Parts: sequence; C-alpha cells; structure tokens
Amino acid sequence: MSPDDRRRAIVRALVPLLVERGGEVSTREIARAAGIAEGTIFRVFPDKRSLMLAAAEEAINPADGQAAFDAAMQGQDTLREAIVVVTQRVLDRMRMTMSVMYAVRGHLMSSEELHRHHKKHFGPPEFVLRAQDELHRRLTGIFEAHRDELAVEPDVAAIALRSLIFGASRPELGMTPALSADQIADLLLSGVAARGPR
Repeated sequence: MSPDDRRRAIVRALVPLLVERGGEVSTREIARAAGIAEGTIFRVFPDKRSLMLAAAEEAINPADGQAAFDAAMQGQDTLREAIVVVTQRVLDRMRMTMSVMYAVRGHLMSSEELHRHHKKHFGPPEFVLRAQDELHRRLTGIFEAHRDELAVEPDVAAIALRSLIFGASRPELGMTPALSADQIADLLLSGVAARGPR
C-alpha cells in the first residue's frame, strides 16, 4: 500500500472513532481500527495533531466525495428528487462533521497553520473554505441540469438551498425542531406563501 493509500485508510478508520468516542481516542485504538501497527501511523503522519486535522478535513470534504455524490445523483430524474437526496446527504454529513470537529477542536485551535491563516484573514481554515466551494459547485450543478425549470440562476438556487440546509438543523445552537429534507425541498421549490385565494 502506498503512503497516500495508507494515509487515507487511517483517516477513514479514525473518523467513525471520533464520532463514537470523541477526541480522547488513542493512537493504539486508531491503529487497531485501521488494522495496522501503531508505529505505522507515524510513518505517514508526523504527529497526532496532523492526523486529527486530516480527519477533520476528511469529515467535511471526503476524498471520494465527488464520486459518492455522482453515484447518489444517478437516477434522480426530477429536480425535487435531486434536492431531497442531496439535502439528506448534506444534513447527515453536517451532523457527522460537527461531531468530528468538536472532537478535534483542541488540535484545530492549537494548529500553527490556523494561526498563520488568521494572521492573513479572519475566517475558517482553508480546508473548510475548500469544502464550501466544492459543495457550492455540486449544488450549482444540480440546478444547472434543470435550468429551464428555474426562476433564478443555478448558482443563486444553490445558495438558497445551502442556506436552508445549514439553517435547518443546528441542535448545537439549540435550534429545534429541525426541517426534514422533504420540507426543505418543498420550501425551496414552493415557498411559504399559500397558493390561491384564502
């Protein structure tokens, strides 16, 4: 197995551990989950911090994300079907990502890279910005395929959908109840105003 493949395998094994156990997981436990010797971790990661940051990046923007997205979109013929499927996927990813980011927050906050980033400009780490760009591009692609059904440009529709998704489920902020994927699709496509005379 190449170093890159080994790195991906370790990170893929770590992400569910972080969701289940939090940030106190040991390298021994990580190695066991990945089916490798503990020392192998440090042949591809210089330290535990870099491993945790790689897990955070994988959680928010998986290496196979585009392929998984394309597979999920296969057979979604209507715009509503596509919106429901992608919305559910993003909601599920958000919940998992929040667990991972909470677990690695100590490593993230102490990251020298993060401090360098904040000296240049305020905002999230580069890997979070890349993930948001990828998401916007994928959502825009969904609407581009249905451009003739839209009253706005595909990228505007993508922003509207992303806004609904990200605002729909934030239990960490006490925002309950949440909207379902079906409700988000209906709100996006039909709005909240009643149709016809009241």
